[in-house]
Formats: sequence, C-alpha cells, structure tokens
Amino acid sequence: MSDMVDLNFPKKNATEWLAAGKFFEYKKFQIFFIQEGRGQNLILLHGFPTSSWDYSKIFNGLSRYFNTIAIDFLGFGYSSKPKKHKYTLIEQTDIIENFIEKNALRRVKFVFHDYAVSVGQEILARHLERSDRKYEIDGAVFMNGGLFPHLHRPTFKQKLLATPILGAILSRFYDEKKFGVAFAQVFGKNTKPSDKEISVLWKLITYPNKVLIPHKLLKYIKERRIHGERWKNALLQTEVPLLFINGGEDPVSGRHLADEIEKLPIKNKKLIRWDSIGHYPQWENPEESFKEIYEFLK
Repeated sequence: MSDMVDLNFPKKNATEWLAAGKFFEYKKFQIFFIQEGRGQNLILLHGFPTSSWDYSKIFNGLSRYFNTIAIDFLGFGYSSKPKKHKYTLIEQTDIIENFIEKNALRRVKFVFHDYAVSVGQEILARHLERSDRKYEIDGAVFMNGGLFPHLHRPTFKQKLLATPILGAILSRFYDEKKFGVAFAQVFGKNTKPSDKEISVLWKLITYPNKVLIPHKLLKYIKERRIHGERWKNALLQTEVPLLFINGGEDPVSGRHLADEIEKLPIKNKKLIRWDSIGHYPQWENPEESFKEIYEFLK
C-alpha cells in the first residue's frame, strides 16, 4: 500500500449525499448519481434493496484517486421509482451504459455488489460479444452477490416477496422494523448495522414518500436463472482483471460462493476472503475494502 494513500476520509450522510449528487434522464425517468474526483473512471453499483449510499464509507477515499461515480438503479434510492414498471437487470444495464455513452467515458473500472453483480456479468457478456466497443473495461471488483443461481440463497423474506401475488400483499405490510430484522441477518455477528443506520437506509429505500416496491424489484431472482449460463461464461471468458471480495458470514452468498470462485478457471482473478464479515464488505469492513479496491484498480 502506498504511503500516499490517506484513509482518514469523512463519510457523507444521506442528506449530504443527495445534495452532492445530480440526476440524468433515462427515457422518462430520473436517475440519481454522485460524481467526485479526477483520474480514471470508476463506477460503483449497489445491491438490493438499498442504494448508492452503501458506498458512502469508502466513496470519499476512492474519489481522491479516481473519477468516482455511484449510481442509484431505477427503483432504488433517489432515482425514480415507478410503481407500474417491469424492472429488469437488462434494463438496469442499459441505464448504466446510457450514462457511460452520454458522458463519453472511453475507459471504465467497476465495483459491483449484490444485485449489481448480475449487471456486472451482463456488462462483461456484452463486452465479449461486441466487435465495435464504445468503451473498454480496465478492471472490475465483485463483492458478495448471486453470481451463480444454483448457489444463491435468498432469505425466506425475499422468497416470499418475490412471489407474484403474495409479494404484492406482503409489501404493503413491510416496515422499518421488519426490514431491520431481515437486513441484519445477512451481516457478520460482530458487524451488525446500528438502529440509526437501519432508519436511514429505510428512508432511502422508501424515498420520497413511503414507496414500497420490493416485490417488483425482486424479479431479478428469476432473471438470474434465465441468463445464468451466459453470465457464468462471461466470467470464465473475459480478459478483464477481476477481484472478488467475499464476506464469509453472509448466508446468501458467503463462503460457499467463494469456494466456487476458487475452483473455477477464471482468468486474471484475485479472491479475498474475510471470514468474519457478512454480505456488505464495504459497510462492515470499509477500511480494508477501500485498500483492496484501490490496490487492485490503481
């Protein structure tokens, strides 16, 4: 680690995050993003059901060394949350590539977490398939997420919310307390989120006015099965250097996923395992997450 790297960086609260951000238009929707720093382009993409604020503990650090951009997917955080919309991972990928094209980014690095790992796999698949690429990928970091459908272990609550009719009914009764209990289950036993953090995350999930659409967003579980083979091949065939950061205590995509990554013949891969960390490495172990991402992507 370079002596020049400073880890004493402040974290923006959710209000400051919004104030520092902007919006771009995709079709008729407003997509939130925050962009700070100079240098190589680094895009941070978040998980379900939270938002780009998941990266708030490492964002200011990364923005000292990269042109760092964190984006809220459609239906998440401060972005538009249309209630009558069919949300797909393919469209989310289109939105990210639309941002890249609008801003004429020619070379990009990525960090993907949870929901976003599937967007990352779709991006890598498209990168492989295109002969006339509009941008190049110089490196990608994958944190805990369902890379392989047969290994993905959604929580019981997620399974219920993902069902077409029951999910819509349950969403009406989904509240901060229920969210907090379910959310804490995927964290390491010594790195649980505080009640205050849960409250802020809940406000972002339901922003701007108690919007509750988790049942619509969870359709991604089925979509992963549909594209599973193509997305697995994208990891196996890509020439892009890949870093996998895995929190082993995560019941959804923890050490069992890391075991699979270790076995697979993925080119240019590096795997980091933290046995006492859960599903949110960048939140539970921000200093080490920052160090590893910086070292890999610099």
